Amino acid sequence: MAACSTWTYRGVSSSVFKALQNTGRKQGFTIPNTASGNFNISVAGMNVGFQYAWDTKSQTLLLQCVNKPMLLGCGTIKTFADRIVAESGGKVV
Repeated sequence: MAACSTWTYRGVSSSVFKALQNTGRKQGFTIPNTASGNFNISVAGMNVGFQYAWDTKSQTLLLQCVNKPMLLGCGTIKTFADRIVAESGGKVV
Protein backbone atom coordinates (compact mmCIF):
# COMPACT_ATOMS: atom_id res chain seq x y z
CA MET A 1 0.00 0.00 0.00
CA ALA A 2 1.30 3.43 -0.96
CA ALA A 3 2.17 5.96 1.69
CA CYS A 4 1.15 8.93 -0.51
CA SER A 5 -0.83 9.55 -3.69
CA THR A 6 0.92 9.59 -7.09
CA TRP A 7 2.37 12.93 -8.22
CA THR A 8 2.58 13.84 -11.90
CA TYR A 9 5.35 15.88 -13.53
CA ARG A 10 5.39 17.01 -17.16
CA GLY A 11 8.19 18.09 -19.49
CA VAL A 12 10.52 15.36 -18.21
CA SER A 13 12.72 14.90 -21.27
CA SER A 14 15.78 12.67 -21.26
CA SER A 15 17.95 15.67 -20.29
CA VAL A 16 15.62 16.49 -17.38
CA PHE A 17 15.70 12.84 -16.26
CA LYS A 18 19.51 12.87 -16.37
CA ALA A 19 19.48 16.10 -14.32
CA LEU A 20 17.25 14.36 -11.76
CA GLN A 21 19.69 11.43 -11.61
CA ASN A 22 22.62 13.83 -11.12
CA THR A 23 20.79 15.68 -8.35
CA GLY A 24 20.08 12.36 -6.67
CA ARG A 25 23.73 11.34 -6.81
CA LYS A 26 24.78 14.68 -5.29
CA GLN A 27 22.30 14.12 -2.45
CA GLY A 28 23.34 10.53 -1.85
CA PHE A 29 20.67 8.46 -3.61
CA THR A 30 20.49 6.71 -6.97
CA ILE A 31 17.63 6.92 -9.44
CA PRO A 32 17.95 3.90 -11.75
CA ASN A 33 18.69 4.46 -15.43
CA THR A 34 15.39 2.83 -16.42
CA ALA A 35 11.94 4.11 -17.37
CA SER A 36 10.46 2.71 -14.16
CA GLY A 37 11.79 1.55 -10.86
CA ASN A 38 12.30 2.24 -7.19
CA PHE A 39 14.73 4.25 -5.12
CA ASN A 40 15.21 5.18 -1.48
CA ILE A 41 16.29 8.38 0.20
CA SER A 42 17.72 8.58 3.69
CA VAL A 43 17.58 11.99 5.35
CA ALA A 44 18.46 12.60 8.99
CA GLY A 45 18.09 8.90 9.73
CA MET A 46 14.66 8.69 8.09
CA ASN A 47 14.16 6.41 5.10
CA VAL A 48 11.69 7.32 2.36
CA GLY A 49 10.94 4.93 -0.49
CA PHE A 50 9.66 5.87 -3.94
CA GLN A 51 8.51 4.18 -7.10
CA TYR A 52 8.36 5.95 -10.43
CA ALA A 53 7.25 5.49 -14.02
CA TRP A 54 8.60 7.73 -16.78
CA ASP A 55 6.86 7.85 -20.15
CA THR A 56 9.53 9.08 -22.57
CA LYS A 57 7.05 9.81 -25.39
CA SER A 58 4.70 12.02 -23.36
CA GLN A 59 7.62 13.24 -21.18
CA THR A 60 5.53 12.49 -18.08
CA LEU A 61 6.96 11.26 -14.78
CA LEU A 62 4.71 9.62 -12.20
CA LEU A 63 6.26 9.55 -8.74
CA GLN A 64 4.84 7.91 -5.65
CA CYS A 65 6.14 7.75 -2.11
CA VAL A 66 5.56 4.14 -1.06
CA ASN A 67 7.26 4.11 2.33
CA LYS A 68 7.82 6.90 4.86
CA PRO A 69 8.09 7.52 8.58
CA MET A 70 4.80 8.38 10.30
CA LEU A 71 6.21 11.73 11.42
CA LEU A 72 6.90 12.87 7.86
CA GLY A 73 3.84 14.10 5.96
CA CYS A 74 3.13 13.57 2.26
CA GLY A 75 2.88 17.33 1.73
CA THR A 76 6.40 17.86 3.03
CA ILE A 77 7.78 15.09 0.85
CA LYS A 78 5.94 16.45 -2.22
CA THR A 79 7.35 19.94 -1.60
CA PHE A 80 10.90 18.54 -1.77
CA ALA A 81 10.09 16.40 -4.83
CA ASP A 82 8.48 19.38 -6.60
CA ARG A 83 11.54 21.53 -5.95
CA ILE A 84 13.99 18.92 -7.24
CA VAL A 85 11.94 18.24 -10.39
CA ALA A 86 11.47 21.96 -11.09
CA GLU A 87 15.18 22.70 -10.55
CA SER A 88 15.99 19.87 -12.99
CA GLY A 89 13.74 21.41 -15.66
CA GLY A 90 10.49 19.49 -15.22
CA LYS A 91 7.06 21.01 -14.67
CA VAL A 92 5.01 20.45 -11.53
CA VAL A 93 1.35 19.63 -12.31
